[in-house]
Amino acid sequence: MPHDDPANPTHDPKKLYGERIIAAGETVEGIGRTMTGIVLAPSAPPRWWIAFAGAAGLIGLFAVSLVHLGAGQAGTPVVSALAIASYDWWVGIAHGSLLVAAVLLLAGVEWRCAVIRIAETVALLGAIVAGFYALLPLGRPGWLDPALPWRGTVGVLPPFGSPAAWDATGLACCVVVCAGLWYVGLLPDLATLRDGVVEAARNRAGEPGAGRAPPRLRARFYSLVAVGWRGSAVQWQRWVEAYRAVALLGALLVIVLQGGASVELVGSAPPGRHDTLLPVTFLVGAVLSGVGVTAALVVAIRAAYGLGGLITRRHLDVLARMILVLGLASLYCHVTALLSTLLYGDAFAREIAARGFEGDLAWIYWTIVACGLLPVQVFWLPRARRSGLLIAVVGALVAIGAYADHVMVLVVSLQNESVPLPAEANAPGLGHVVTFAGSIGLFLALLLLVLRSLPIVSIAQTRQLAIAHNASEAAETAMPLIDPDRTDVPIRRIGAAFASEKALAAAVNALLGRDRTLRLDAFGPVPMPSVFEALRPSEHPIRRTALVSALAGGFGFLALCLAAALWLSPLGTSARLQASWPFFVLPSIAVALTTGTLAILVTLLVRSRLPQRSPPPFDGPGFPRSGPNRFRLTAEIRDGTDDAERVAQRLASLRGDGGRPLAIDRVPR
Repeated sequence: MPHDDPANPTHDPKKLYGERIIAAGETVEGIGRTMTGIVLAPSAPPRWWIAFAGAAGLIGLFAVSLVHLGAGQAGTPVVSALAIASYDWWVGIAHGSLLVAAVLLLAGVEWRCAVIRIAETVALLGAIVAGFYALLPLGRPGWLDPALPWRGTVGVLPPFGSPAAWDATGLACCVVVCAGLWYVGLLPDLATLRDGVVEAARNRAGEPGAGRAPPRLRARFYSLVAVGWRGSAVQWQRWVEAYRAVALLGALLVIVLQGGASVELVGSAPPGRHDTLLPVTFLVGAVLSGVGVTAALVVAIRAAYGLGGLITRRHLDVLARMILVLGLASLYCHVTALLSTLLYGDAFAREIAARGFEGDLAWIYWTIVACGLLPVQVFWLPRARRSGLLIAVVGALVAIGAYADHVMVLVVSLQNESVPLPAEANAPGLGHVVTFAGSIGLFLALLLLVLRSLPIVSIAQTRQLAIAHNASEAAETAMPLIDPDRTDVPIRRIGAAFASEKALAAAVNALLGRDRTLRLDAFGPVPMPSVFEALRPSEHPIRRTALVSALAGGFGFLALCLAAALWLSPLGTSARLQASWPFFVLPSIAVALTTGTLAILVTLLVRSRLPQRSPPPFDGPGFPRSGPNRFRLTAEIRDGTDDAERVAQRLASLRGDGGRPLAIDRVPR
């Protein structure tokens, strides 16, 4: 196994155990063509329609069964561990995928670029499906009847209140934060799609016999959602700061929601929820299920769209290692809980353990072992970590194991002597199975729509890898000078194209070093921190706005809840317990994190002066609307032709290693 030894001539930092992080032939322009080509293709491939038809069939079957069940059980709340577990499973996938995407972004690992968009999409769609699932008649019983055991088994509510009473708040916050992280990461790619639609329409218009009208509806859609993104250095800097800030809030939200739910379960009366390791077990299980589903989708998308150059075997190897580490953590939690039960557990806990080994709970327990704990051990083998098919299968199995784990916790807590339940309450009925299959169909249908309309691999972040590891492409694609001798008309703007961010930053420093009054702006396909430092604009951190907004939103929500508590206090002991201030702490924190996310989004758009009606930063020929494939500099001319020529001469006189441009363009007034 090679080590990171710079003295070793065979060492290649672009590789991990012989695998590259991005294929050698991938370039900035090639990545844009590949991803926009998938989205902007005139028609979807047949396999897309087959998959969408299957997902639509599951949704249709679910709708028919829902109507049938609703007609047969009108007005009767349905208590089912499987129904509750299905909701919790989707929430766990959303939380796990959100935490993984946020941590990878905050850690700044390079290999995240090809998989982070898939993880963000899984998080958002999982939260949306959980929201629809919770509104069904087969949803969580705690929302339907306060007398059901989910809300406790004594005459009053538990000290921390019912988990179901604030799950709606937590789920809504999760949807907002997931959507915020997903949209912020998608913003530069939407501009690339916008320009791709316009360019494709122009090409079709120039073809002989092209009679098709430009796709105006699609162009307007991408222009609307891209909100005038131009790719300037200042916009990129704000984007990076906003992206990381939302990721931090998302990671904190997952910890609050997962830890808070487990703490509330520990504080409730039903047995089977009082293990001190429960918060860690819930968090590990959620992340494991999220990584498993994400890994399976990464493999499927890589194979379906031929993205082996962007999603390489290195990504598969790292995803397999993540599943292995999380599987070992889950195994530790289960073994520790079992040993604690055998050594120090009460009679009820030991009885549950015995029923899990050989009893009515054995099918659930051994599903956890066979799907969630054992298959991950195959990734100790290096060859197994490179097999896409094996990673997809194991990823799906660990998700099934996480589902069985939810069922076990709920069955144990619902089957207690104080509140007897009918036998069918915990049996996998046909209606519950069809409902769960319908939720999977809804998830797949939404995912297929995303694949058809948006880039599932981040274009901007993957381009950073291409520039870092395949930087030799720039010199081979130098642009010719555009009208170099045109000096007979007044000039409004001088534009220049550069081979790299380093050259652009050097040119900015050279121009501003001689004349600080020049109005310069820089544009590029990726974030440009060195260029931003060279421009030295006056900027206020977005983090400060997020912090102030989060504190205001959290304390405002807490004050509103306490005011409602004072109004409810005369209603009795149960209402007073539910309205006590500890009951509102966790939802207030969730609301604070969500408020901070919304403040970041608004600040990002307002400070970037978005939306704009005319997003193009270049009006001259040869310069695309957002400069997607080149680093570019513009200088606004205010004093006429002489000043324009002086700026052009300064740029042309720069040394080859000191910021000399590849091309210079003069934009007339």
